[in-house]
Amino acid sequence: MTRMYFFALVLLMISSMLKTAYSCNLARSCKQIYKRSSSPVTGEYQLYTPNGTKFDVFCDFYDRHGYTFVSKEGLGVLTNLSQLFTNRSHVLVRINQTDGLQKDVKIAPHSQLKHKYPISFQLSQAVGYSVPLNATMKPYIHLGLLPESYERNQTALGYQAAGEDITFINCDSNPISYLAFLANPSSLLPNDYYKRCCKSNVVDAWIKKATNTTSSRLLPEKYLYYLEMHMGDCGGYVSRDSFPKVAWASVGFRFDL
Repeated sequence: MTRMYFFALVLLMISSMLKTAYSCNLARSCKQIYKRSSSPVTGEYQLYTPNGTKFDVFCDFYDRHGYTFVSKEGLGVLTNLSQLFTNRSHVLVRINQTDGLQKDVKIAPHSQLKHKYPISFQLSQAVGYSVPLNATMKPYIHLGLLPESYERNQTALGYQAAGEDITFINCDSNPISYLAFLANPSSLLPNDYYKRCCKSNVVDAWIKKATNTTSSRLLPEKYLYYLEMHMGDCGGYVSRDSFPKVAWASVGFRFDL
């Protein structure tokens, strides 16, 4: 082995070790950011995917938990949503109104169904659940409240908003129960189904229960998505265009501290 070859091999090994150390120090989650900081503050940060691609998030810290909001561009570099949360008991939906105010509401499975059917988090797909009518606006976040296999029964369905059960009867066995947050990078026009169907007390109850967000937690525009919710024809359908005061919305994934 020549001296030059030996030194080249040593440099290669050192470079590999440095890359490994650097990779280990890259934050993968808001929880890691919180744990590594002596005084973590709610706000914007950068996380990294397993392959080292960075993306913007808004880490919303509370006493013993927090929520991760991912930017629309960031959603485009992710392959799944698993690094954003540790808890699927509920999500925090933040609504951005046309007057600039933002409001929060917690969305969870119905109390009678939550132990069997936790919320499904999927990225630009809806395996086992109904696909959004505006799926061409991908990438999108799909929150499945109840799987199609359950919803085909004509039985009581629903979800929970701000701790209160919202219940309806699935009168037509239409297996649809989801919330979708669509990035719409190509600025596509929305499906006009909202003009024909079917705003109801079921699909707008959660918006009525939302409360004002504090100023330190306001989301910048890049975290705000086109909104769609469908609970079957008996539960109703709404999109952002169904509400005169709702401009955009975002979803915060819970992590425990």
